[in-house]
Amino acid sequence: MKPFLLAVSLLFLLSCKRDSNPVLQHHPNTPATENTAAASREIIICDQKNARIIMVDVANGNTITWEWKATAAYAMIRTGAQGWFSNLSEAKLVYNGSYILATASGGGVALISVASKKAIWYDYAGGNTHSAELLPNGNIVTASTTGGYLMIFTVDSYINDNSAQTAPIPFEDVHNVVWDHSRQQLYAAGKDKLKVFSYNGSCKSPALTLKATYTMPQGNAHDLFPVYGSTTDLWLTNSGHIYRFNVTTGAFTLVKTLSAVKSVSSGPSGYPAIIAVATGAGGESWRTDQLSDINGGIVYKNTALGLYKARWKTVNTFSYPAGDSFHECTH
Repeated sequence: MKPFLLAVSLLFLLSCKRDSNPVLQHHPNTPATENTAAASREIIICDQKNARIIMVDVANGNTITWEWKATAAYAMIRTGAQGWFSNLSEAKLVYNGSYILATASGGGVALISVASKKAIWYDYAGGNTHSAELLPNGNIVTASTTGGYLMIFTVDSYINDNSAQTAPIPFEDVHNVVWDHSRQQLYAAGKDKLKVFSYNGSCKSPALTLKATYTMPQGNAHDLFPVYGSTTDLWLTNSGHIYRFNVTTGAFTLVKTLSAVKSVSSGPSGYPAIIAVATGAGGESWRTDQLSDINGGIVYKNTALGLYKARWKTVNTFSYPAGDSFHECTH
């Protein structure tokens, strides 16, 4: 009887041991299927067709993670000024990723808190505003193509649509503006000219002084934006080419012969350089419904959108100091 009892006891213990983890027993692949979301890889897009700025996470199902409209209550833009933000033309990340600096062909320029979506400052630059840049003391410079001029605004979050501003600074067909933090100078391009300016840093009497002028190989300059990770190079596009412009040598290096490129943006490893090429999709000849890499591979497509410029959501260390935070030029 004793051997029999021993055998029964052993069978009982083994049975209990096999059943001690019923989840693993019945679902042996559970750990492998508990996937977390991929690291975010977001693009900031001017969606003109739907009168908004959006962020799209192309690493996680092309999810729209953020949206801003001038007409929304959260934007805090008065009714009479909302029309300034028709046909949003550029949206770039500033202040260490906490704000977006946006412009629109309707003439508006705004500094928008990413967290609250409030336009903490906005004003009217006019003249088909195509680009804006943050200056070191908190002021903002805009580029307007119609009429051809740059303009500097004194940013004060207590004053909207009535900011102190300079007279227009003439620059024919200027389409863009980029600050160089390391060299403390400003770049802008229009027609076949790329100009370099110094900035006096004054809050009360801001001014630009022309330092140098470069003639491009071809004209009709459009987009100008830092090459991610480079301390010397800017992307530059015109009606039929993509270049890299070296700010130290003044050399223009042809990257691609391609027409109607509205924007170029690059990022760290794993981020292809993306371009927005006008196709007419989205309701106007200058819009598109897709973004591609420089070789034509589709990175993002949405036929419900009418896209203009697009930028990777990355911190721009070429233009702004590390850890930069919001400040105003009010004295």
